[in-house]
Amino acid sequence: MWFKNARIYSVALAPEHLKAFSNEELLEETIQKKAFKPCQAQEMTSIGFGPLFGKHSNAYTFTFGKNHFFSVVEENKLLPASVIKTELDIEVEEKEATIGRELKKNELKTLKTALVNKLLTRAFASRRSLLVWVNSQYGYVGVAASSAKRAEQAIALIREAFNGTFPAKAFQPRCVVEDRMTDWISKDSLPNVFTLGNDATLKSSSDEGSTVKISKDDLHSDEIISHIGAGKVITEIQLNYNETMSFVISSELILKRMRPDDQYLEKNLPELSEDALADIQSHLILQSDVLTSITNTLIEIFDCEKA
Repeated sequence: MWFKNARIYSVALAPEHLKAFSNEELLEETIQKKAFKPCQAQEMTSIGFGPLFGKHSNAYTFTFGKNHFFSVVEENKLLPASVIKTELDIEVEEKEATIGRELKKNELKTLKTALVNKLLTRAFASRRSLLVWVNSQYGYVGVAASSAKRAEQAIALIREAFNGTFPAKAFQPRCVVEDRMTDWISKDSLPNVFTLGNDATLKSSSDEGSTVKISKDDLHSDEIISHIGAGKVITEIQLNYNETMSFVISSELILKRMRPDDQYLEKNLPELSEDALADIQSHLILQSDVLTSITNTLIEIFDCEKA
C-alpha cells in the first residue's frame, strides 16, 4: 500500500479539523459519514470512503502521530457512447417506422434518456480505490493520483465529510519550476538531497516547439545539454530522494512513478509477520515519514507558498 503517484496540497486546518484529527474515534466517525455506496440503478458514478485495510479491518482511518490515512473508493458504470448510439439508432428506426414520420428533437431526447436509464441497470461497474494522506501538523494532503480530476474529487469528498470546510489548495511555487529543474542539469546545481535518475522530458519554450522524452540515459549527456542550449526546458525529471524514494517530478510538482528504495525498505521495515494488518500499518507509518520529508523539501527548493 504505497503511493505510486501523488498530488500534494496545503490546507489551513481550522480548530474543528484539528479537533477531529486529534481524536481517532471522532475522525473515524467523520470519515464514515461519507462511506462509499455502490451506484444505484440510474447512477453513472459513485464515490465515498471505504475500509482502509480491506478484509483485514473495518476501520476507515489510520492515525500515527500527526499522520492520517484514508481510502477513497470510486465506482463507474461502463456505458460506452458507441453502445448508446447503436441501441438508439435501432429504437429510433423502429419508432419512426411505427408512427410513419421522423421523430422531433424533443422526442429524440426523451427516447435517449429512457434508453440510457434502461442500459444503466444492465451496465457493468468498475471499482478502484486511491490512498489519501493528511499530515495535520504541517497541513499537508497527499492524494495517490496523477489525474487532477481524481485528486480534486478526493479533496471534495474530504470537504463534504467536514461539513463543507476543508480549504486545500495546490502549492504555489514562487519560482519558475521548469527553469529551476533545467538549471539542475545546465548549471550542475542539483540539490544534495537528490540524485539524478535516467528519464526526463524536455519541451520547447515556444508554443509550436517540440517535446523530447529521454529514457534510460545519462541526463548530463551532450544530447541533453544540446536540447537545453536550443531553448528547451525540463518539464519532468526522474530523481531519487535521499536513497529512500525514486520518482518523476513534473513542472506542476506532481510526483509520478513513485517507488521506495529496496535497501531503504530492508533497513527500516520490520520483517513480515503473521499479522497482515500490522504489516500494512508498518508500511503506512514508514510512508508518512517519507512523504512528510519529501514535501518539506519540495516546499523549500521551489519556494512554495502554503495555505
